[in-house]
Amino acid sequence: MPTTDVEAAWCVASQRSAHVRELASGLRIPEFVARALINRGVRDPETAGLFLKPSSTQLEDPFAFRHMERAVERTLHAVKQGEKILIQGDYDVDGSASAALLVNLFRLLGSDVDVSIPSRAEEGYGLNERIIRDAAKSGVKLLITCDNGTTANEEIALANQLGIDTIVTDHHTVGETLPEAFAIMNPHIAEETVQFRELCGAGVAFKFGWALLQRSSSGEALDIAFKDFLAGAQSLVALASIADVVPLTGENRVLTSFGLKLMPDSPNPGIRALMELAGLDHIPTGTDVGFKLAPRLNAGGRLGRESLAVELLTARSYGEAMDIAREMDTLNRERQSVDRALTKLAEEMVQSDVTYESDRILVLGHDEFHPGVVGIVAARMTRRFNKPAVLVAMRGETGRGSGRSIPGFHLYNALNECSDLMERFGGHAQAAGLEITREKLGVLRRAVNEVADKHILQADYATPTLDIDAGVRLSEMNVAGVRVLEALEPFGQGNTEPVFMADEIEVVAPPRVVGRGTGHLSLMVRQLGSGRFEATGPRNLFDEPARKLEPSSTFKAIAFGMGARVSEINRGDKIRIVFTPKISTFRGPPVVELEIKDFRA
Repeated sequence: MPTTDVEAAWCVASQRSAHVRELASGLRIPEFVARALINRGVRDPETAGLFLKPSSTQLEDPFAFRHMERAVERTLHAVKQGEKILIQGDYDVDGSASAALLVNLFRLLGSDVDVSIPSRAEEGYGLNERIIRDAAKSGVKLLITCDNGTTANEEIALANQLGIDTIVTDHHTVGETLPEAFAIMNPHIAEETVQFRELCGAGVAFKFGWALLQRSSSGEALDIAFKDFLAGAQSLVALASIADVVPLTGENRVLTSFGLKLMPDSPNPGIRALMELAGLDHIPTGTDVGFKLAPRLNAGGRLGRESLAVELLTARSYGEAMDIAREMDTLNRERQSVDRALTKLAEEMVQSDVTYESDRILVLGHDEFHPGVVGIVAARMTRRFNKPAVLVAMRGETGRGSGRSIPGFHLYNALNECSDLMERFGGHAQAAGLEITREKLGVLRRAVNEVADKHILQADYATPTLDIDAGVRLSEMNVAGVRVLEALEPFGQGNTEPVFMADEIEVVAPPRVVGRGTGHLSLMVRQLGSGRFEATGPRNLFDEPARKLEPSSTFKAIAFGMGARVSEINRGDKIRIVFTPKISTFRGPPVVELEIKDFRA
């Protein structure tokens, strides 16, 4: 789909051709793949080998966390003594996956474990007093948070008073003071001793679970069960890492790569049921997770069934899991309907009020906004207007909201400078959640825009950019080369899907609109001659003597969501395209097709 509804400036990366040839020759890969690797900071064969073939040896010892030893000792004591353990998760994919990961582990260890997910509409994100008091009444002695807890100072103080020890596993931005928990594992704590600091909540929970297994494994049969657990756990981390948009670099790349590969045959019945319902019979890509799996997992949390994802991912049988997955699918279709209606409402609010044109950050509140969908709509508004967006669902005199940002603008820090206006808030650079009173919403809009003006006075971020890895010839796009490019998967934050540019592209058949709604633009194209590089002119993008080329083979191309642009081109037109090559096996042998991101005359 288009990167943004605002026309983007094309920015083609440049690399030294000698460097490209050296890397391509050393790895025996096509030069266009070498260019993509260099753009991702992979500049020598040794680093490239680790990047293209992630290994568990790249994972840091879980005991590198400064509090891991004491957390493991306290937890194993609770297991041995039969103490009741409560896992406190959250209603998004990361919070649910990390909670499910630990629930599955404690079941394996034979522990008395329960799980709690807060009500999104009534309680909001993270720990609250009701959860703590209910835990004390039910005899809980150890509380473990997943994807939350770093800023729950008052709640953890109450837990201490009621005789509950708390272990925090989290990755959210740290406040001015840390809660007095028994142990806290959050890679963003300044004093933390881990090297890699970009784990999602499930990644931190995985490290905790891995450390527990290192201290618990004592027999061959138990070891086999633990290996099955770790296989399912890595898939949970993969789902959470992609859904929570953490950088897919370093340890995240290792865990996500392995986790995705293990999903088709996962020992977790919930994952297998989810895959089947989404129609995935292959190793899923980052796109599959982002558009097919994560929305289903999130659907319950958005529409009042917050515990549904945990129920699926902790299901004991495939039949149980499939029943839950079907309920998720139904809720996801309902969510899509609500999403479309509220996106339209939000766009109309902005377009009908000229004062929003000068705002660097869109802040919108409405009684019709749904608290479970405002995050999705905020993301759509961010893409639509290329501005950070915060949407608040008002209920009476208070509202709960969610915000999404653009690259280069730290949304949490901006809100933090306005913290006195909100009842509570949390998040990180690209996403945040908040609770605010109706009377202060307008004040927040003014205040957070003043913050944006102060920090990015010279930033013209109303003009987005489309980052392009290299200019290429379509003749380079063969099945073997694109297979090598696929080794850069999984794609996501920090490792975006490679994008290339080609010019002198001829449209060789009448363009067609396919699909529902505004539809997708279907084209047949080929590249003519040597493009814009003259035979007698300067050296081209590859620093090679320019030469006249024969027209390339014909390629099928699809531009998702661009059906409305069909009137811009006709058969015989010459255009420039920005695209990602894909391999299709539909109704025949594998062929390369082009997924167009943008095009111009």
